[in-house]
Amino acid sequence: MVTFRRQYKPVRNERRRDTRIEFHYPVVLLGIDDQAEILDFSLNGFHIEMKAHHNLVVGQVVTLALRLPTEKQTLRIRAKVVYLDDKGIGCRFVDLGPSHQEMLERCFNVFNATLPID
Repeated sequence: MVTFRRQYKPVRNERRRDTRIEFHYPVVLLGIDDQAEILDFSLNGFHIEMKAHHNLVVGQVVTLALRLPTEKQTLRIRAKVVYLDDKGIGCRFVDLGPSHQEMLERCFNVFNATLPID
């Protein structure tokens, strides 16, 4: 189930190129034994909260497994770790095929259009 917990942190210099939405959803990082949750989502990547992120390094490619709430099938997505912070990792999708890109866009558009107004 998707949950929304509004916890915005002020950012001095926004470096993101794409719109990002708050999106709390479970995800599995294959080969890593830890609970993980997506905290936010853009069409280029996720910010994922997890405790075992100290085993990862910037530049490492990981495989994510999840079933988006708008889709019937489980997706396996390759993503590159682009930053580490005290809560988890930021990752950018790599080698997305057209069908995976379409599924991500469909989910993003549904939730982007239905977020509650502050």
